[in-house]
Amino acid sequence: GLGGSWGMASSILGRILAIVLAVAAAGRLGLGVIAYRTANALERPSYSVVRQLGGGVELRRYSPYLIAETSVRADSMREASGKGFREVAGYVFGKNRPATKMAMTAPVRMSSDPRGGVPSTTRVSFVLEKSYSRRTAPAPLRGQDVRVRSVAPHLLAARSFSGPPPSEKRVSSERQRVLDALSAAGLRPASDGETLLYGYHDPFITPSFMRKNEVAVRVEDSAAEVRAS
Repeated sequence: GLGGSWGMASSILGRILAIVLAVAAAGRLGLGVIAYRTANALERPSYSVVRQLGGGVELRRYSPYLIAETSVRADSMREASGKGFREVAGYVFGKNRPATKMAMTAPVRMSSDPRGGVPSTTRVSFVLEKSYSRRTAPAPLRGQDVRVRSVAPHLLAARSFSGPPPSEKRVSSERQRVLDALSAAGLRPASDGETLLYGYHDPFITPSFMRKNEVAVRVEDSAAEVRAS
């Protein structure tokens, strides 16, 4: 009867919709895997692992590298990330003198020190390719809120975790884990308030469970402390 035909049609439509959604999900995941692999192949700053601390925290010694950086006043690092990313990405992808399109690198860096109050200043930066120096890096355009500067060699304690760009609460929690690991190892942060947040994958295409984030703090660099390992 009519009721039976309608029920059969509904069942067929439901199966078709399920297949379409499954194909779309598989396609989305496939694009995410491609984005993930592409990001993993990007150039990154050079560092050596000094030792593993407790709580999944890694102590690293970084070689010097060059960054393009902007400063954003915002209530949170997440709020600052969008504007800061657009400003620095514009410089890297050709809004510079002499209109040079540079390669993307990883990670996207954010640095914040909330001791200055709210809103605080968050610095958003991209690492420049190792082929550039302060002398050869393209100059920002006049009026562009971007500066190119060198990051000196330094000791860093970092903890990696997966997920979407983290909330302020998650960043604070991860930072405390890093500080606890430093304290247990007899090491001290170089600053009481500075927090570094590194993002290695895009927040749009790469699935959140595949994205790598890091929260880090600089560590007082003393030969005696490092030898204590």
